[in-house]
Amino acid sequence: MKTKTIIQILALSVLAISMHGQTTSPDQGADLKPNSSVKLTFHGYVRDLACLMKFNEALKPTNDCAAMCARAGSPLVIVTKDGTIYTPISDSIPDTSEREKLMPFVGSYVEVTAEMFQRSGIKAVVIQQIKKADGAKS
Repeated sequence: MKTKTIIQILALSVLAISMHGQTTSPDQGADLKPNSSVKLTFHGYVRDLACLMKFNEALKPTNDCAAMCARAGSPLVIVTKDGTIYTPISDSIPDTSEREKLMPFVGSYVEVTAEMFQRSGIKAVVIQQIKKADGAKS
């Protein structure tokens, strides 16, 4: 066999092997059924996740750290006074960022109406409405 033919056979073999594990169809995942959800209204603070997880002070009503970290790009969450953390997700797949919706409320106490999905202790919310709330409410 000629060297050129051997190289062509090897190239085609490598291509076939690499494509074998990467086949997808346009409707892949179309038969997935969504988890059940619950509609709820809750109150909480919009905070960045890193400060909230690392520092107890992150739950204080005024928090300049949250604004600084949010401006730097830290992921944002909503945390209730009892410590329940809600992670915002979009209503579309693939998920899109909810950051723009949350940025005006960073550091604020808010009232949120949302659809909540829960899995393995994580609570994710599709925000339907968010507005500043009176901090005296729980």
